[in-house]
Amino acid sequence: MLKQMLKNQIETEKGLANKLINISGLKSKSSLYKFLNEKDREFDNFEGLLDIVRYLFADQEFEIMDAYFREVNPNGKTARISLEYASVNRLNDLKQFMIDKLKESKNAESREWAKVYDVDQLVMEGLLSPSEANILFDELVLKTQEMKVLSKVFMIYNYFDMKMLDRCEQVAVLIEDGINQMKKYPFLRKSLKCRIGLINMNIGNREEVIKNGKIVINYAVSELTKAVALHNLGVAFISESYDLAYSYLSKALHIYSKYKSQNTLNTKRTINFLQSYWNKEPEFLDFQSNDELDRHEVAFYYIQQQQGEKALEVLNSINIDTQSHYSKGFYYFYLGLISKNREDFLNSVIEFKYANQKLFCHFPLLELKKLGEDELTLKVLEI
Repeated sequence: MLKQMLKNQIETEKGLANKLINISGLKSKSSLYKFLNEKDREFDNFEGLLDIVRYLFADQEFEIMDAYFREVNPNGKTARISLEYASVNRLNDLKQFMIDKLKESKNAESREWAKVYDVDQLVMEGLLSPSEANILFDELVLKTQEMKVLSKVFMIYNYFDMKMLDRCEQVAVLIEDGINQMKKYPFLRKSLKCRIGLINMNIGNREEVIKNGKIVINYAVSELTKAVALHNLGVAFISESYDLAYSYLSKALHIYSKYKSQNTLNTKRTINFLQSYWNKEPEFLDFQSNDELDRHEVAFYYIQQQQGEKALEVLNSINIDTQSHYSKGFYYFYLGLISKNREDFLNSVIEFKYANQKLFCHFPLLELKKLGEDELTLKVLEI
């Protein structure tokens, strides 16, 4: 499908072949034509192939790459890198298809890649707990440097889910050199830098969030990965700069909306939070929704409008026992804004920490500082 589409485009547009060579970084026109005309010929530079697809068929990228990957030789580099491409772009059907295909490969390296990604997929599907997966990763006998490093990255994500943040940091430091040394698979190297950067954005302080956010944006191999970093950077700047925070969040929203991502709604809610925080009219506020997070946003709106009784009425209508830790973090934060009670803000910090939402801990901590909480306590709570 992909090769024929490229042939058709080249035939109809004069000079396109030379343009595609420049876009993809290929050394010669012969390399392009060998790829197009030889059935099992792989593209010399996978990222270059992606650049071509995004240049010519931006709105069809996932559909085209999905079809292309399913037809490639399972013994080759392209089939192996398809696993990471599918993972970072949330293409779960493709990921499972390629895992199954590579498991049956005659190539030992391909089978090893399938083995590692298979464990991660089982966690994603809820068939393995993070702790069970990490035991399996420890038991795997791996020969390739890439899979030794990747298995450790997957372990870091599992440690994060288990709230073992110290282990996340320890393992991340150990594999830093291993990631940088991945010369054979530059796409994977960049993707793993992003994966570690995203984890660091969630466990570090505000300065580390900003530093790692810029790293992720610089190395992002997927627009969806970039959107996560943009969203987190937006949250990091909410208390400091409305314009900067809005710029980051609106860029994230644009990407999520483009790909119809489930994160679209969450980003709209964050924009509501930003706008209420700065006493501006929230553009996505839903007064009719019964969702607890939307109800929280309505309560915050009333608080900022100096309508505390209305806000309290909304909060009291929410069943605290059924809320997630993330939702409870907002619940207690908004309750604290009404009550000016130290315990409400402390509970908000606790719930955000349980939810692995360290970025949002910043807001109840600011309120505790306004109430006169001593600096040492605030530093302890920030850890």
